[in-house]
Amino acid sequence: MTKPYKFDPHTHTSETSRCSRITAAQLVKGYHAVGFGGIAITDHLNKWYTSSFDDWDTYLDYFLRGYKAAKAHGDKIGLDVILGAEARFDSVNGEFLLYGLDEDFLRRNPNFHMLNLQKFYSRYGGEILIIQAHPYRGEDKPCMGCIHGAEAYNGNPRHMSHNKKARKLCAKHPELYPTSASDTHELGDIGAGWMEFDQPVADSRRFRELVMRREYVLERRG
Repeated sequence: MTKPYKFDPHTHTSETSRCSRITAAQLVKGYHAVGFGGIAITDHLNKWYTSSFDDWDTYLDYFLRGYKAAKAHGDKIGLDVILGAEARFDSVNGEFLLYGLDEDFLRRNPNFHMLNLQKFYSRYGGEILIIQAHPYRGEDKPCMGCIHGAEAYNGNPRHMSHNKKARKLCAKHPELYPTSASDTHELGDIGAGWMEFDQPVADSRRFRELVMRREYVLERRG
């Protein structure tokens, strides 16, 4: 059943993610132009990024650049922009989309990505929604017991994400929250996959709440 509010929960800005070729302004304008109500900025957070900075707060200033630029542009033209992250944890293959974040949480929990995933889930799983991104890409495997959900569809055209296997995983484990997203890194990626809600997603905590209440449907291009 179609819902009126289109939202992409997995996008990257070139201000923060080195692999992205789309600026925050281009990202926001592109999604607004094709009728989306909102997006999550899920720039990369991992040891390869943080090791380039002298301290956590300096790194966070860098990490938040893309989100803050996108939020400023979104506020001007009427596109909701929320904060997320695509984190890689110590001693585990895979990347994990985190929602329910705000800047205060990030400042209070320096280098949380250096925890192993089980410890992060045990410590923060009650307040942070953990969705495994592309759970079958490359050497990645589902991390059952340490995640709340998984991407049932990842629309990035430059990687083999094995979306059929991901959909089967979510069907086999109905306790998981499935998501659909574009994993946008370039202009042509915009709108490849998305979620639909009956109401706006004002911030990251609201996204977490609506997902955990399963008040959404999944959609994808083609």
